[in-house]
Amino acid sequence: MGLIQGIVDGFIITVGITPPTPENKRTATIFIASGLIGTVVGVAAIFLFVVSRLAQ
Repeated sequence: MGLIQGIVDGFIITVGITPPTPENKRTATIFIASGLIGTVVGVAAIFLFVVSRLAQ
C-alpha cells in the first residue's frame, strides 16, 4: 500500500484537498485511489477504442 499511499498523498497535495484525519486516512486512500485508477482505465479504454476505429 506504500506506492498507492504515496500517489494519493501527492494527489492530495497537488490538488489542494484537505488531508484526511488519521482515522479516515484508509477510507480516503481507497476512495481517491479507486477514482484515479478508474479514470486511467477509462481513458485507456477510450484510447484503445479510437485507435481500433481508426485502424479499420
